[in-house]
Amino acid sequence: MTARQVTAPAQDADKQDAARQDAVSPDNTRLATADEAAPPAAGYAASAPAGPELRIGFSTSSLPYVDIVNKSGLEPRLVAAALSRSGYRVVPVFLPHARALELVRKGTLDGCGPVGRHTDVAGLALGDMYLQYRNVAVSLEAAGLEINTLADLRDLPVMAFHNARVFMGPDFAAMADANPRYEEQVDQRAQVEAFFQRHDRVIVVDERIFAFHRARLAARGVGEPVRIHRIFPAQDRFFVFRDPVVRDAFDAGLRQLQESGEFRRMVR
Repeated sequence: MTARQVTAPAQDADKQDAARQDAVSPDNTRLATADEAAPPAAGYAASAPAGPELRIGFSTSSLPYVDIVNKSGLEPRLVAAALSRSGYRVVPVFLPHARALELVRKGTLDGCGPVGRHTDVAGLALGDMYLQYRNVAVSLEAAGLEINTLADLRDLPVMAFHNARVFMGPDFAAMADANPRYEEQVDQRAQVEAFFQRHDRVIVVDERIFAFHRARLAARGVGEPVRIHRIFPAQDRFFVFRDPVVRDAFDAGLRQLQESGEFRRMVR
């Protein structure tokens, strides 16, 4: 059985936000290809060094990690800051995860991320772990659900993020296969909105992503008390590069960011 992918429509009450988020939907925009990557936003480019250019692939729908509209976000800023220590200038390219890896292997992109420990990166240069995603199960407080293990999700309606089967590992994939009400959602803004509209679902989502979209909904008066079920281990995330020299520069820059305290300020 394969998970259904669903795409919920944007809410009229927040058209500006919806327009921004539509940019990450494969049905509503033409994403930049590796041969025609859009230039960085003005503020982004202004802070970049005038050194060798690197084309780095980033995912297409994961606020606050990636902001495709402004060609920025936590991960592009972090990678640019790390590589700038060695004089590189990062040009972000936004495209789906599998396509980005394919283009790194072909040499069209210089690197991409994020990738997890279960990702096949044979033949490429894997960087140091730069961040941990903390995926959680979220239910409404009113539902009164006790979710203490992965097995507790097996008989519940679950909506996870796109490609959760790959990123979450084989045990999670087995749960998804055994659950006829398991779905995956490409647009995580829509995933969080649907969660508050329907009271019979549990969502699996990164805790930072959930907090980001929940805060936006709260500003519109949408939201209810929730339970955060921290039943999954933290997921290490990495960037992968075509050239080991660039990988080494990224790792060195990352260490400098961590030692200076700048890394903590960026990810808080």
